[in-house]
Amino acid sequence: MPPRPSIAPLRALLTPLRLLQAALVVASLVALGVLAAREPATTGVEVERRDPAPGIDEIRVQVAGAVHSPGVVIARPGERVADAIARAGGVTPEADTAAINLARRVLDQDQVVVPKIGAGASRLLDLNRATQAQLEALPGIGAARATAILAARAQAPFRSSDELVERGLISAAVYAQVRDLVGVAVGDR
Repeated sequence: MPPRPSIAPLRALLTPLRLLQAALVVASLVALGVLAAREPATTGVEVERRDPAPGIDEIRVQVAGAVHSPGVVIARPGERVADAIARAGGVTPEADTAAINLARRVLDQDQVVVPKIGAGASRLLDLNRATQAQLEALPGIGAARATAILAARAQAPFRSSDELVERGLISAAVYAQVRDLVGVAVGDR
């Protein structure tokens, strides 16, 4: 009969600490297996993915006056007055495009009026010649703002209507209401 192997070296390897470590490894592997086999948990909230509603990336601009197809046109954010006029069929031969700012960006609900030759100059209120009463008649401009505009004009004539905002006389929101109603005569710049 062959001699029996000694279990002493095996007992030296199987210390209580090593048995605990082995048990933890086996338990961790079982837990990972259970988690991997489970179906994903539901949160109870069902999310439906939809395309954005039409019109989110569109703005509507009314184009009137000396254009071929006046009416409301659909423009994209960042487009300019010239783009809105092109969407309205372009200008007619009697249009005075020098009386409007073709490079201005349009905003939702803007109205662009293309005047006929000879009609545009009288339509805009010249900031360097306007009276207190004429300024107060503008939307968003009351007595206090009109007085401030006149005082600023006394210090330095306006070179463009944009200076109303640049000089801090009116907010951008008020300027959006009056920008197509005011201007600066060419000789005043």
